[in-house]
Amino acid sequence: MSQIPMHYHTAYTWTGEGEGGDIAIDGHAPLPVGSPHSNDRYSPEHLLVLAAETCLANYVLVIAGMSKLEIKDYRSTAEGELLQEDKIGYRFKRIVIRPELTVAAGSEAQGQRILEKAHKLCLIARSLNCPVDMEPTVKIASD
Repeated sequence: MSQIPMHYHTAYTWTGEGEGGDIAIDGHAPLPVGSPHSNDRYSPEHLLVLAAETCLANYVLVIAGMSKLEIKDYRSTAEGELLQEDKIGYRFKRIVIRPELTVAAGSEAQGQRILEKAHKLCLIARSLNCPVDMEPTVKIASD
């Protein structure tokens, strides 16, 4: 693992039209970004919710691997809820992540523990100023 503190670098370039821009991260394809009203670009609001959702998934997969739990399937959805406060403006009220973990029969309790541990450890969720809640489902694989 890299030395702490770790640093993450991005670069934004405006396209010259409306609210469109491109995010550049070394070694990655450009990411088209824009406002929440752009149909062909990712908004910062979507990316924030996605960051929390992906962070949880990464922790689940790492912890499951360390715990020798075979994951048959993992998927999730997430939703961010905005609110408007007087004199402050918009902010996220909360983010809800709904992971669905599929494991072999007899591994459901271990799967649930891993989801809970991952939720507590998620760097993004711990760094945000709004609650990040989890509504997990653990399923048994139909082998």
